[in-house]
Amino acid sequence: MARIAFIDVTVTVMYGGLQTAVWRFAETLSRLGHEVHVYGGIGGIAPPADCAGVRVHSFPFRPRERVLDLGSRFQRIVERATFARHARTSVIAAEHDWVILDKPFDFFWPWFMPKNSKTRFAFTSGGTDFFAGDRRLVRRVDVLLACSHFNAWQIRSHYKQPVGVVHYGVNTARFAPRDAAAMRARLGVSADIALFVFAGRLVGWKGMTVAVRALTEPVLRGVPVKLLIVGDGPERSQLEALARELNVTAHVIFHDSVPHDSLPDYYAAADVGVFPSIGDEAFGITIAEAMSCAKPVIGGYVGGIPEVVGNEESCGLLVPPGDSAALAQAMRRLADDAALRTRLGIAARTRIERLYTWDMSAQRLLAALGLKSDATHVP
Repeated sequence: MARIAFIDVTVTVMYGGLQTAVWRFAETLSRLGHEVHVYGGIGGIAPPADCAGVRVHSFPFRPRERVLDLGSRFQRIVERATFARHARTSVIAAEHDWVILDKPFDFFWPWFMPKNSKTRFAFTSGGTDFFAGDRRLVRRVDVLLACSHFNAWQIRSHYKQPVGVVHYGVNTARFAPRDAAAMRARLGVSADIALFVFAGRLVGWKGMTVAVRALTEPVLRGVPVKLLIVGDGPERSQLEALARELNVTAHVIFHDSVPHDSLPDYYAAADVGVFPSIGDEAFGITIAEAMSCAKPVIGGYVGGIPEVVGNEESCGLLVPPGDSAALAQAMRRLADDAALRTRLGIAARTRIERLYTWDMSAQRLLAALGLKSDATHVP
């Protein structure tokens, strides 16, 4: 049995793809027989119900919003440093075999360890977030892992070190096709309306301004479509204002963030998942989760999204990032063609089952760390 720890101050504070990855890795590794610990900040997010076997440790920290604004990276480093000041003694005393970090902002952890410590460190990247000085700090990180081949290229280009790939996954039992009628009724969306759903944190690079603007494109004029946006974040108020400015409020449903386990109901209600990222999405867990619910997706042709969605028109449609006209055209095509939606949705579910489950991801992670799934070290 190996003792494995995940450190991320945000995992007990907010919802997001990175936080989902920590909990899913932790639950799966625990189920496979390892002793798993998660270290997070004191916050309002409880561990998922199926993580009862995971040992969770919470410590105080200074939220980035309360840090002097010298740039977002500085604020996040201070946020994590204040957390580490409280968590350090506990982490050192536990004598973990492996500690897994998911942000370069945490690369100071290996430097905290006593000289005689046998704890090894791995970086399981969910993006980039590089900063000045991280190339020096990364020298004490033993294994670098990326969540997609695109992300591996980013990390390798920056650190000039070997990088393995451990894709994120999906809980395919939970994110599975289900009846849509009840949730559509709750949302007030009739059966004749093509419902497009986005779920995630509302930040600029997710491209949701493009999705709202797409509703004004001539190709969608008179077409019965609605856009369901599930999530919160710094851009929500701007998106609401943009919808009013463009006079499309009747076609947009803003919904607060929901617990991760509730998301399948919202995907079930939708006809298509829409994820028009304009930034370098490293993987896109929410995209994969929508696909696992047998929904076709429209994604930005950027970052790791093509890697998840696959070849054009196999499981969904890919559009140039930032192009509202192209997005509207893709929305119109899927709104008009129920048979195409069904075909792409079935293929999407099959692709996730074949390539991107959390059990597969955990096995790849264990192999990268030199561990076996039966909790023994590889000889």
